[in-house]
Amino acid sequence: MAKKQKVNKTQAVKKYLKANPKAKNQAVVDALAKKGIKISANYVGNIKAIHNKRRRAARKVVAKGGVGIHEVKAALVFLRVTGSVAKATEALAVAQEIREIV
Repeated sequence: MAKKQKVNKTQAVKKYLKANPKAKNQAVVDALAKKGIKISANYVGNIKAIHNKRRRAARKVVAKGGVGIHEVKAALVFLRVTGSVAKATEALAVAQEIREIV
């Protein structure tokens, strides 16, 4: 007997919201129910709230620091690649030394 693949409900909601950014919670629930994914409107609301919280935080950093969204995103990618702030700082120090030599 083949196992039924589990659906990542959060990913499904995020994917739908990316395609339909102005969708109401119940519209998302109805659309995903047609695909066989059972979720509640409150669950969709929680996912939207977390997403908006991250966007507000990024905007606050941009407004305070004078850097753009692209720079913040690049910094976050850099942190993911290096694994930690300490390693990222170390890599930047090495890059600065190389820059001074060249």
